[in-house]
Amino acid sequence: MYKQKNEIIKQIQSYHKQLAKLYFGLYEEVEDDEIKLLIYDLYQHEIFRGKYLEKHEKIAEAMNCWLNFPSNKLSNQISECFKNIKTGPDLSMADLIKLELHFDNCLIKLYNILASENELSETTINIFYYMLKKTKKEETTLARMLNSSKNNTHYKFTVQNI
Repeated sequence: MYKQKNEIIKQIQSYHKQLAKLYFGLYEEVEDDEIKLLIYDLYQHEIFRGKYLEKHEKIAEAMNCWLNFPSNKLSNQISECFKNIKTGPDLSMADLIKLELHFDNCLIKLYNILASENELSETTINIFYYMLKKTKKEETTLARMLNSSKNNTHYKFTVQNI
């Protein structure tokens, strides 16, 4: 099944929009100021990720690039990412970091799906490969934060600098 590259990018953008909506809902629920601040940073980060992909979507649309790619793979993976998510107003810092690690891992799976398709040319996957590397770097930083929080060591974190 052929799909326009810009439509595939829109699917990834929808993931970021859903995640931003989830974080904003958490932001409104949580009362702890430190956690609330981090949630807002994560919300802003998802907005930033979506906007970053906008320019690639426009380029792909202008290029009229078509890929032989089953888009249901992405839809199914995105749906799977949001299943059985436990959130609430009593979310701890460690819980929040684990939640973000979960969503980054989901994003890595999405980009792996895109980057590993045999039908995709090297120039076509470039944006997906770059985003895969960037997300893996973020996941490493979050894993360090989680480890630091378990050791009661404070780890300064600014989402938008990752």
